[in-house]
Amino acid sequence: MKKTLHLLIGSIGAVIGLFVFLAYIPQIMANLSGDKSQPWQPLIAAISCLIWVLYGFTNEPKKDYILIIPNVLGVILGTATFLTSL
Repeated sequence: MKKTLHLLIGSIGAVIGLFVFLAYIPQIMANLSGDKSQPWQPLIAAISCLIWVLYGFTNEPKKDYILIIPNVLGVILGTATFLTSL
């Protein structure tokens, strides 16, 4: 069961990682047209980082702190960026 959960969380993290890069497109378009940037990219980045934190905590036989630590910072800074861009 734990291995299945670990694989599921890892797969979700990989898919969301793709969305992080796709989320740059609207922000780039807005920047090129001179409009204020959208808050969605940092929100998606924060969600992606959260999934990777969960993945690192479910890693067996031991937690993956090398993965967890930078992604915790990504959750905090991504959320702060999202909230301040509203």
